[in-house]
Amino acid sequence: MKYVELTGNPRHDKLISLVMSNGYTSNEELAKILDVTPQTIRRDIRQLSNAGLISRHHGGAGRISSIMNMEFSKRETSYIEEKTAIANDVAKLIPDGATLFITIGTTVEFVAKALENKSNLRIITNSIRVANILYQHKGFEVITLGGILRSHNGGIIGSSAISLVSDFRADYLITSVGAIDSDGSLLDFDINEVSVVKTMINHSRHFVLIGDHTKFHASAAVQLGNISQVSTFITDSKPPTSIINILKENKVELRIAKKS
Repeated sequence: MKYVELTGNPRHDKLISLVMSNGYTSNEELAKILDVTPQTIRRDIRQLSNAGLISRHHGGAGRISSIMNMEFSKRETSYIEEKTAIANDVAKLIPDGATLFITIGTTVEFVAKALENKSNLRIITNSIRVANILYQHKGFEVITLGGILRSHNGGIIGSSAISLVSDFRADYLITSVGAIDSDGSLLDFDINEVSVVKTMINHSRHFVLIGDHTKFHASAAVQLGNISQVSTFITDSKPPTSIINILKENKVELRIAKKS
C-alpha cells in the first residue's frame, strides 16, 4: 500500500492514507488491515484526531470535515516549530519598504511575529490578531479593514472589507489555506473569508502561499483558487508528486522551510 510519510510513524501514516482514500473506516477494519488490536487502533485514532489529521467517530475514523475548521485555539498550539520555520522563510522573502496583504490564520500570525525585524512596511490586514501583533512597531503602517468582526478567529469579512482591499495594490499577499487538493485546488472553510482573499489575490503583484504538511491531507469545501496562481509556495516538507508537477509546470517557486 502506498502512503505519504507524514507523521514519522509508518502505522499512523498508513492509517491516515486509508481514511483519506476510503472515508469512514471502522476500528475493526483498520485493525485487520494494519494487523494490530482494536485497542491500538483506538489509541492511534485518538492521537491522530488530537493532531487534526483525521476525524474521530464512534467506532472508527473519517476524513477531517470539509465544512468545519479545527478549533482556532487548537491550531494555535499545533505544529509550532513548522509554522515558525515557514514564517522565518517568509520574512527572508519580504524586502523592507514593501506593501503587504496579510490574511486570517494561525500560520500568518507566526509570519507577523517574524516580520518584526523588517522596516518601513505597510500592512493591510483583515485580521485583528495580526494587526495587534504589528501595530506597535514604529516602522510599520498597519491598516485594518472595516467590516464584520468574527469572534472565533479575529477575522474581518463583508462587503466593506472587500471594497477597501480594492483601493490598494500590494507587493505581496501572504496567506494560508485550509487544504490543498491533489489537483492543486486551494480550499478553505468559509465563503466570506475566501471572498476577501480572492480580492487580495487580484490586487497583489506576488502571491505567497504558506502552509504546513497537514494541508496536503486535509479537506475543505470552498475553493479559493489553484496553486498554479501562486508566485511562491513555502511549506515545511516535500509536497506530493502531483503538487510538485503543477508547481514546475507553472514556474511557481517552492521553498522548503527547515526547522532550527
